[in-house]
Amino acid sequence: MKRFVFVLFALLLQSRSYAQPGINTEDQKVITEVYDIVAIYNEHTDGRGHTRRFVTELRGEILNYDATTGVMTFKDQDGRIYSLKNDDYKYFEYDKVFTTKEKKFVLRPRKENELEVSAGLRATFINFNDHFAPDNYYLWSEGGVTDVPMSIYLGVGKYVQRKHYAGLQGEIALTSYGDKYLSAGLRYCYQYDANKSNVALYMPIELDYFQSDYPANFQVDDTTVVTGFGGTSYYYPSNKSVDISLSALSLSLGQGFSFIQNNKHAISLELSLVKYFPLGVQFRNLEQAAPSVRYTGSGFRLSLIYQI
Repeated sequence: MKRFVFVLFALLLQSRSYAQPGINTEDQKVITEVYDIVAIYNEHTDGRGHTRRFVTELRGEILNYDATTGVMTFKDQDGRIYSLKNDDYKYFEYDKVFTTKEKKFVLRPRKENELEVSAGLRATFINFNDHFAPDNYYLWSEGGVTDVPMSIYLGVGKYVQRKHYAGLQGEIALTSYGDKYLSAGLRYCYQYDANKSNVALYMPIELDYFQSDYPANFQVDDTTVVTGFGGTSYYYPSNKSVDISLSALSLSLGQGFSFIQNNKHAISLELSLVKYFPLGVQFRNLEQAAPSVRYTGSGFRLSLIYQI
């Protein structure tokens, strides 16, 4: 599993390096401008009160120059007129060529009607509230279950006219507070941006089946007796942990940002809100009747996905 995660990160980094190729002549626009220039003297007083003299080069047009006196009339790029004496400037030059290179924007193509395979990492915050009702035996509950599973995401699907994507997806847990974590189901994305940049905006919607086992903690109408070197201690009420298996349908809606790479690949970042609709709960290792609980759940999810 660790090797799989390493390979996944290597792919993400590799795709990032391909996403920023070196600039070649086809991706650049060369701009050539011709100006007269004059280097004028300026003065500046520093913090110690010393006057410093420096040269500023202006671009524009020499309107008139008297070679005998060195007097010059100069108009800069902003239309300002300068009347300069010979000792006001250091040098000047006619028709100096300036060349600048401007990178052209390249709109990368996106998938229109192709298949897509994706893999990534997910972190989901899950909170199940048990809506506990006390009875003669179960006196108190810790309130439910909270989990933050980190998982590997895998998906496959197809685009329809670029704007629509439908497919299947599932998660394999790397870490989870629970046991036997499973989340898998249907995925739909609606791409709603105008396709004028290399960042696609879309809304991911998922309908999934969720299942996981958790310990649930209660206080019960019982006394715990502990005998040690210091004597015998009595604790009331007793703490009791019950293993539960939760299953639910989940519906999520979010916002996605897909950074288009070369070869119609993409790296996507998603943030989604999740609502869980429990299908049932199974209790294990019970010595008494099951506690009176009614689970409801919600959460949010952050996903980093590489799409090929």
